[in-house]
Formats: sequence, structure tokens, C-alpha cells
Amino acid sequence: MDRCVVLVDAGYLLGAAASLLAGEPARSRITVDHAALIQGLRQRAEADTERPLLRIYWFDGAPDRVPQPEHRRLRVMSRVTVRLGALTRSDGRWAQKGVDAAMHAELTELARNRACSDIVLVTGDGDLLPGLMSAKEHGVAVHLWAVQAADGDYNQSEDLVAEADERRVLDRAWITRAVRAKELGGPCAPPPVPRPEIAAILSAPLPESAVAAAAAAASASGPD
Repeated sequence: MDRCVVLVDAGYLLGAAASLLAGEPARSRITVDHAALIQGLRQRAEADTERPLLRIYWFDGAPDRVPQPEHRRLRVMSRVTVRLGALTRSDGRWAQKGVDAAMHAELTELARNRACSDIVLVTGDGDLLPGLMSAKEHGVAVHLWAVQAADGDYNQSEDLVAEADERRVLDRAWITRAVRAKELGGPCAPPPVPRPEIAAILSAPLPESAVAAAAAAASASGPD
């Protein structure tokens, strides 16, 4: 069938976006407009593959595989299917379980059933290499998309990059249409910039009476 399908590894997409925009891969450092992101993925996929979209599969982890608010929003969007793996915490870090396996299974099944002519993979994980190669063997064109790396280098498996039929980079300008870095808060946050009217008051010269009073106070506190 002459249609395209997009498989999104949400952990990669949003983690790489956080690294690019906020300097660290924590998804808590960014806010995401999921409707805008899905629309952007659809438009980009249809333009790059020159095929109409069949479906976007969104693969993510969740504690006990229970859909989180963002997953519930995504599930009711047109042409979006959410697949959840487990999200577990070990040594103070969160890790996804089962997401790669689910992506691999979907990738190979779509290709085997000839459900589409083109598959877009938004991932960096080399574990998907066998699935990618299997899809190619079934005559499916595989497009690999990367998020612009924060350090200017690759943030994807080199084997995936080598085997993909096409590779594209979602740059900062594209990402910021739907993703924003959160403002830092707390004691380490930069001091707020005064509003113009307050800045004018603070920079205005002191009245003469205030200057005289300050000079008198300085003289009184001087050495005997």
C-alpha cells in the first residue's frame, strides 16, 4: 500500500529535545504541545515520503503501563495509536522496559503485511536494527529521523544510520514549534529583570536633601 507510517520512540524524541533545549535529557525540563507535535510529524512524514499517512504509533513507558495524562491526550487524537511499555526506577534513574521490543514487533509486522510502502523511524536505538533490515527486505523504504544533537554529533546508533534508506534531522527550529524549555525556578534561578518603570526609579538621581543626609551620616561615622 502506498502509505506511510511513523513509529516514534517518545523516550528518544523528548529526551533528545530536552538535551537540545534545556541542556539535559530530563523530560521534566520541557513542556510539550502534543497536538502541535503530532501535526508536525504528520506533515513532515507526508512531505518527505510523498505518501499519505496511515498512522502514527507513539511508543512510551509508563509506571505499571498505566496511561499518563499525556498518553490519554494522545490516544484520542486522529491517526495516533499509543503503545506503552513499563517504566521502572533503578539506582535513582527511570528506565523503559519493553518499548524497543514493541517497536520491533510493530515494524516487522507492518512490513510483513505490506501495510505501507514507507516507514519513518524516530529513534536512536540500535536494538531496532534487525527490524529495520527486515522491513527493507520486505520492500519497505525506511526513513530514519534524528533530533538535532545538542553537541552537534550523532545521537543515534551508527548502524541504524548506515542501514536506513533516508535520514533526516529535526532541527531546533522544527522542535521548538511544539517543545519549549521550562524556566528555571528556585534559589539558582537568575534574578528577575526589573520592569522598565521600576528600573527608571532605581536609576534616578537622589534628591539633594537625601544626598546631604547621606554625607552627614558618613561624616558622623568616620574616625574620631
